[in-house]
Amino acid sequence: MNSKPGALRRIDDWTSVNGAAAEILLKGRTMARGVIDGVTSDGAIAWVYDDTGRRRLYERCESFEIWVTPEDVGLNYKVNQALMYLPAPY
Repeated sequence: MNSKPGALRRIDDWTSVNGAAAEILLKGRTMARGVIDGVTSDGAIAWVYDDTGRRRLYERCESFEIWVTPEDVGLNYKVNQALMYLPAPY
């Protein structure tokens, strides 16, 4: 990847960034900075603890974007993949 360390990039697959430090943008404007606290399984909604200490919900359908450093992309890929193969609790 040809990006500088610490540079941010827009993430298309929100399911890959749970737990990452991120910036939330809307129409090119930073709306929040914080840590992604949770993401729905389809990646449509993300919850973020922002730098004011509040937990907020952001939806892809409302044109929000998540930007993270390349080092944070795929933080939970292995965990998410492993959860797909867990037996159902009966």
